[in-house]
Amino acid sequence: MTATIGERRTRTWAHPTAWLVSGLAWLVCVVATGSSPATIVLWVGAIVLGVVAPGVAVVRSCRREPVALIEDVGWGAPVGCVVALLGWLVSALLPFTVPPWVFGPLVVLVVLAFPASRARVLARPAPGWGAAPNLVLAGVMLVVVAWMTMDFLRRTPASPGAAGSIYYPDSVFQLAVVGQLRHAVSLTYPLVHGESYSYQWFAHAVLAHLLDGGADPFDVVVRLAPVTVLPAVVLTTAVVAREVARRVWAGPIVAILLGVVGTTVATLSAEGTSLFMIQTYWWASLTAAFGWLPTVAVAGCAIALIRGRGTGTTAPVALMVPLAVLAAGAKPSNLAVLAGGAALAVVGALAHRMPAKRSLLALATLAGVLLLSLVTIYSSGDNGLHIDVLGGFRRRAAQMFPGLAGARPDDLAMTLPPVPTITVVAGVVLAFGPVLVRLVGLACAGRAERRDPAWWFILGTVLAGVGAVAVLRHPGESEAFFLVSAYPVGLIGSAWGMSALWERHRGRMPARAVLIGGALGVLATVLSAMIFPASVQASLASRFGHAPTSADMSPVRQVAHYLLPFAVTAAILAAVAALAWIGLRGRGRATLSVGAVSALLGTGLLSTGIYLTSAAPTYSQAMTTAEVNLRITADEMAAGKWLAEHSDSDEVLASTRVCTQLQPSISLPDPCTSKTFTLSAVSGRDEYVGGWAYGSRNLNTAWETTTVWNASPFWDPAKLAKEQAAFAAPTQPGLDELYEAGVRWLIADSRGVPADHATLDALATRSWTSSTVSIWHLATPAVPGQE
Repeated sequence: MTATIGERRTRTWAHPTAWLVSGLAWLVCVVATGSSPATIVLWVGAIVLGVVAPGVAVVRSCRREPVALIEDVGWGAPVGCVVALLGWLVSALLPFTVPPWVFGPLVVLVVLAFPASRARVLARPAPGWGAAPNLVLAGVMLVVVAWMTMDFLRRTPASPGAAGSIYYPDSVFQLAVVGQLRHAVSLTYPLVHGESYSYQWFAHAVLAHLLDGGADPFDVVVRLAPVTVLPAVVLTTAVVAREVARRVWAGPIVAILLGVVGTTVATLSAEGTSLFMIQTYWWASLTAAFGWLPTVAVAGCAIALIRGRGTGTTAPVALMVPLAVLAAGAKPSNLAVLAGGAALAVVGALAHRMPAKRSLLALATLAGVLLLSLVTIYSSGDNGLHIDVLGGFRRRAAQMFPGLAGARPDDLAMTLPPVPTITVVAGVVLAFGPVLVRLVGLACAGRAERRDPAWWFILGTVLAGVGAVAVLRHPGESEAFFLVSAYPVGLIGSAWGMSALWERHRGRMPARAVLIGGALGVLATVLSAMIFPASVQASLASRFGHAPTSADMSPVRQVAHYLLPFAVTAAILAAVAALAWIGLRGRGRATLSVGAVSALLGTGLLSTGIYLTSAAPTYSQAMTTAEVNLRITADEMAAGKWLAEHSDSDEVLASTRVCTQLQPSISLPDPCTSKTFTLSAVSGRDEYVGGWAYGSRNLNTAWETTTVWNASPFWDPAKLAKEQAAFAAPTQPGLDELYEAGVRWLIADSRGVPADHATLDALATRSWTSSTVSIWHLATPAVPGQE
């Protein structure tokens, strides 16, 4: 295979050492923040043997010519996840478990059994990318490890400790889904036994297979999986960017956009009022972060398919369909935005009077897999996702300008109050603008790039993500995931444009322009942050003693307070650019565009600095300190682990606790946030009625209720009352009825409904107890007429 621009055949110890240092840094950080060495060894072994080795073997077997080892690993990561998904299915169908350190090597042996594929797998890799690109990539990994540690790992302990710790409920819920898939071939809602569920569960199935390697499930799902997935996403995206741009430097550039350049902020705030993106969703949504892996791989394969043969592709196009299946099962928004990209590629081909057959094939493949997933995996409903044009931004405007919001026309929780149009426009600008700055490289594409159907594919993917956010609305604001899914693909296009711009200015000191421009961008945002308050809303409320109304301050002036910090930042950069244009001549002016792009990207370094230093509150800090979230106690964790060891996988649990708030009586508190996922998550068992917030039935009816979705009443009050009565006023017939429904274990938590311990001791067998949690085992009901 022919070398592309930037590849080197020289050997050096510099970049292997840099990669080793970044790997050791990751290891030190996870150990220092609480993960046990045994768990880390088992987890890394499962990843290497169950994902990387078979993934690389399968990818290499599909290629006729070798490529650089870094590209084998980059493409092998998502393909290895497909192998792990297959391993989960095999274990689910067989009467015994096949651990990843067995299934992965078996796949490698099968690939090696065929002479043609054996020759490809064992062939010597092509020359690598060279020292400089590898050093940059390894350096980015170090930055990523640093802010993952500072903002997440040190706030999320591997064990809750004696006093207990607050965890993000979504992370614990993911473990409950993984726990069910460790012993079931189809998914139901694990917190309400027998309830059908429409959910993106392929990431959980992959983790269920990897956990068969013996690592601690809680530590893996809540901590180690996110901090493993994100570096893999950075590497795979870098490899796909090199494929798309046909330039090695596109890889390091996209890695910088993912891991170093954050959201543009002009005040001392981590995300400002923008949509959350990479530095939040990597841990807050395991399904989104995992979905990035197959999504960028499918994008690379689709682009290679559209371009056709003879382009020197490294993409395993033959694996596009299984990768698309994995992407669809990880999150449906992944293929939805990619299908939008393929549709625009068709339009672009027709507009340039180029053949559109391959673009149509890519569109048909992506749309076909997406439709198949909608009628199979996601057949239980839309989970509350409705069409509501600009509804998300009207909600955002009401939150940003509460004093300008009018009275709601009805009592439905999803009904929005009227707000001035200018505040909705401000909501759109402030939500999209700061995160789309990193896509500036799309505008740097030259005429040749804009005639390439790949450019249209990437642009269409971004527009599909932006459009879906603008048109759709979800009770939990999950419409944002469409842009989240599209974002890494957009960054690939941005890196492509930047690498093309760099190449056009080669030999004209672009490196100096990059450094100066980036420094100016940081300086402008820091100066603005020193001038303006971190929170405009808090500042205005403090000034007036309440959220200002239109009588206190006009809507235009209130909007101006939000936009002014960005305007000052832009003015500083524009003034410097004007002075540079006046002072520079010839080649200096030619590189001004490079400096301008770097300055824009430099405005995203302040937010990364905040994540590294905790200089301002972040979403992670808020979620791990809010008492309304899920506090897990040491007793609760121990009870769950005891149940995992002493109960059968099909046995159901019943618990006193269904709200994250205290339940001092059998009547539920108001509000009752139904996100109690811990017992099901740690034990890997279904609950009779647990935290029902994420149930499909709850989300599907969220638009029809008067209470917010995560505090809505349970849809089957009689079932919930039956469970609660089993603790507050236990009777033998009541316990027998639970037994017939599959319940075998009763768990009383002191934070839940007060339990009648004495009566329960008489009617059931107390099996485990601590100062705050007790467990009883239900005996088989007596048959009438028999002793």
